[in-house]
Amino acid sequence: MNESGGFVDLRLNRQENRGNESFWPSFTDIMTVVVMIFLISMVVVLLRNMELVKELRATLQAEREAMELARAAGKEKQSIRAQLEAALEQLRAADERIAELEGRVARLQEQNEVRARAIADRDLQLEALLEERNSLAQQAAQLMLDREAAQEARRTALEERRQARQELEELQRAHLELKEELSRKSLQVAALKSKLQIQEQQLAQAREERQSVEEKYLQLAGDYDTLKVKYDRLVRPARSPKGRYLVEVRYYKRKGKYHIEWREGGEGEFKAVSRKKLDAILAGLKRKHDEGLYIKVILPKGNGLSFSEAWSFTNRLHRNYDYYYQEAPPTAETPAAEAPPAGSPAEALTPSGG
Repeated sequence: MNESGGFVDLRLNRQENRGNESFWPSFTDIMTVVVMIFLISMVVVLLRNMELVKELRATLQAEREAMELARAAGKEKQSIRAQLEAALEQLRAADERIAELEGRVARLQEQNEVRARAIADRDLQLEALLEERNSLAQQAAQLMLDREAAQEARRTALEERRQARQELEELQRAHLELKEELSRKSLQVAALKSKLQIQEQQLAQAREERQSVEEKYLQLAGDYDTLKVKYDRLVRPARSPKGRYLVEVRYYKRKGKYHIEWREGGEGEFKAVSRKKLDAILAGLKRKHDEGLYIKVILPKGNGLSFSEAWSFTNRLHRNYDYYYQEAPPTAETPAAEAPPAGSPAEALTPSGG
């Protein structure tokens, strides 16, 4: 720019043409401007190309570093190594093509984008490979833990097997001891059976002797009853329900249980009653009837009672409630009128009672 603030005049023969300046520029000036624009454009393009080359070289350097990482990871996977080598070959070919096609910026940009996508894909593949490697490492660690657990389980199983073998030996020894004990017990059982047979024979003999004694006792009781009746006839009026209040009591045993039934006046059905309740009923009737009670004890056939059970039951009822045994005994001046003992054995064991 000159001092007046305008542009410097670069035209040839500018001194000569100052006086002949015209309104329209000359062809030389136009060509000069065109050449200058072309040169500026070339400089801009060259600068842009240099920047692009730098970016490409940086990209190639990044790709080379990525390839180095891929080679490190490719030691574990042969297939990835082959792909990386092929990618390196492609990058070398691309480098040669870049040297030839510096003027084709748009195409290089497209190829750069393609390579960038390829690099992104390879980065994803590398991440996947790293994840797979980590997964394999975790699986290996888990396998080691499982192996240790299996070894521990094996040791435990061996210990349990050894203990089971010891327990089996102890059980076998115990079994032998039990067999010996069983043999001794068998001998003892045989001896006890023999002794039991002897005792059963002795018991049967004792029962026969008891039956014989009871028969003799019954015979003696019958004789005593006969003598007592004769004695009563001589000394005292016979025991009779006439003028007395009749109460019939039936007593027997079934399946080990005692049964008592009673009725009043010799009419109606027998009613089952307990011994305590029977005592209360008889005590009330005794207070109610001043003429006295005539207690008739009935022992049905097949009553299941022993002689002593029948005698004790009959004797107790007669002594406590029967009129014949409730009268005052005679005085010493009339010993012949002495009351006989309560309830004769013959009467107590009579099947129909009386």
